[in-house]
Amino acid sequence: MIKTTYDFAGKVALITGASSGIGRTTALGFAANGATVVLADIDADRGEAVRQEIENAGGSAVFHQSDMTDPSQIDALFGMIKHRFPRLDYAHNNVGFSWGQGLLDISIEDWNRTIDLCLKSPFLCMQHEVRMMRETGGGAIVNTASMAGVRYAEPANAAYSAAKAGVIHMTAHVAVRHAADKIRVNAVSPGLVRTEAITKLMTADQEKALAIETQPIGRSVLPEEIAASVLWLCSDGAAMVTGENIRVAGGGQI
Repeated sequence: MIKTTYDFAGKVALITGASSGIGRTTALGFAANGATVVLADIDADRGEAVRQEIENAGGSAVFHQSDMTDPSQIDALFGMIKHRFPRLDYAHNNVGFSWGQGLLDISIEDWNRTIDLCLKSPFLCMQHEVRMMRETGGGAIVNTASMAGVRYAEPANAAYSAAKAGVIHMTAHVAVRHAADKIRVNAVSPGLVRTEAITKLMTADQEKALAIETQPIGRSVLPEEIAASVLWLCSDGAAMVTGENIRVAGGGQI
């Protein structure tokens, strides 16, 4: 974990997609800085492992198994949060995956499940998060977007690119509409991040070549570097930052 020091004591933070990669690393960061962390993920075994990891390090966490494409399960997640905690201060809406291929090849099934996970899920979560934060005087939300939502010639599939572009614009919309409620809403757009999913998809040489091609700094982003941005966006140091999409992509552009 990249060292950051914030005072999140007494605060509650929700992280979706918390069982691995960016979500796990962000959860560890919130916990290390004093927050009680709510972990949500479809993978119960790995989610419970992250909860145990946090508690072994002296932090506080609860895990709730949730299919973040299912509105009823999202309702149940937030029902649990309201039952267990008096407030929700921070949320990192982080689930996402890419299915299918380009415009002419992607099936309607792959289109729908990509949109459901990457765009509908943060939409439904933010409905709950904004309502809860408005009741307790404000909070901060960070959505994981992607450079796929920024680049016009992005090699990712049509649905993923469309969904992540939607996340960026939805973030700005919610930020403007709820600034008066003292709720800040931002997005982070990772480039190529060295996660388990990437190491399964390509060799180390392929990853290095893609990083050099797309990210002028010339290497993959680390999950800790995304987490550091999320933590800062939720901190008092970013008190006047809302509606932004921060590219964490080593100089990668359109």
